[in-house]
Amino acid sequence: MSSGRFDTSLMVMLCVCAGWLAPAAVRAGDPLDDIVDQIRDFTSFQNEKGDVSLDFDFYATVDNWVISQPPPGIMVTGQNYLNSPRLSMLGTLQVQEWLSIFALGDVDRGFDPTDGSIQIRPDVYYAKISPFGGVLQGKFGAIPTSYGQWVNRHFSWQNPLVNAPLAYEWFMGIRGDTARITPKTATANRSTWLPIIWGPSYTSGGQFNGTIDRFDWAFEFKNDALSSAVPYWQLWENPLNGSALTYTGRLGWRPTTEWNIGASGSTGSYVVPNSFPGWQNYLQNNVGVDVSWAHGDLELWGEANWSSFDVRSGPLSQAGTVGVVSYFMETRWRFDAQWWLAGRWNQQLYGDTPGSNDSWDNDVWRIDACMGWRVNRTLTVKTQFSYTDESGPPPTGQPNKQGQYVFDLQLVFAF
Repeated sequence: MSSGRFDTSLMVMLCVCAGWLAPAAVRAGDPLDDIVDQIRDFTSFQNEKGDVSLDFDFYATVDNWVISQPPPGIMVTGQNYLNSPRLSMLGTLQVQEWLSIFALGDVDRGFDPTDGSIQIRPDVYYAKISPFGGVLQGKFGAIPTSYGQWVNRHFSWQNPLVNAPLAYEWFMGIRGDTARITPKTATANRSTWLPIIWGPSYTSGGQFNGTIDRFDWAFEFKNDALSSAVPYWQLWENPLNGSALTYTGRLGWRPTTEWNIGASGSTGSYVVPNSFPGWQNYLQNNVGVDVSWAHGDLELWGEANWSSFDVRSGPLSQAGTVGVVSYFMETRWRFDAQWWLAGRWNQQLYGDTPGSNDSWDNDVWRIDACMGWRVNRTLTVKTQFSYTDESGPPPTGQPNKQGQYVFDLQLVFAF
């Protein structure tokens, strides 16, 4: 049986099982949760003193994408249907109260939705030291970025929707290997074209953060910029380079329990290391503000981001700087103990090309609408529809614009 047929057959079986188990679980007092509780007890360990513990959590996520071609953003497939399974293992080792080691590994077809072959990949791993409690903590390893608030809910079992905001997954007409403005094509390479921020940006380095009264703060130094592609996140692919580090920070304020307001900034070289002489001098600079509000069954989030990129006009000449503004507004309403509706409005606006009055890329907006069902503590089902509209002509070599219509059925199993 081919890999594609196997994945499709597996998806069909999971959907049937989910449809059969979900109502049965509700009727019978969540027997699925009882089974999973036994698994969690088996994968949790603690010494007699209680000062050392080891926990493992597993998450199986299956996405069924129906896409209008060419695929949008960071998706890679030539088909209108894409099955994207993922098995995640999360491990946490806690030693007393001041040291913890965290690791997340994935088995999937790629960090972003693709039709590639199955791979095993370490994504997040770091040691956290807390010598002074919550006032000062240090993390060292491959760490999600502290920029903004969306990263705090980017995992499938935390995200009220199924995808990331536009700024975190939409390719722009700028290349990380040449630092040049280049029109996108239908075969955009995920290691060359860049988004403003590549998902949770699991780049490697160190991060310090803490909380003082109603204020939160974070500062980090990493091996690559927020827009850098997945292959360059790990230290063995891109070691720390003193002349090309990325520095990122956020300052947050929680005036009441409902509100969380923050401002973030980041600067660092976005160019693929050693692509050309002087690559360290081509910077991505970001400034952003974020806000969240939650009360009862209603939650609201919003982020606005301004980003600039130094670009070249020739082999060694710097042409100037291009800018882009992106924002999103997101909400979730829990209209029942197990059900919710979520939506997001996204927009991305581009500045002028250096030396002309023409925009350096096409403005784009997208709307996302999702319904979620938390069947029990083990199973979550989400269905989402997204519509995207990009100004200007379609990508080179394609009669249509990037995937305007996208539908996804997502199943998340936690055990």
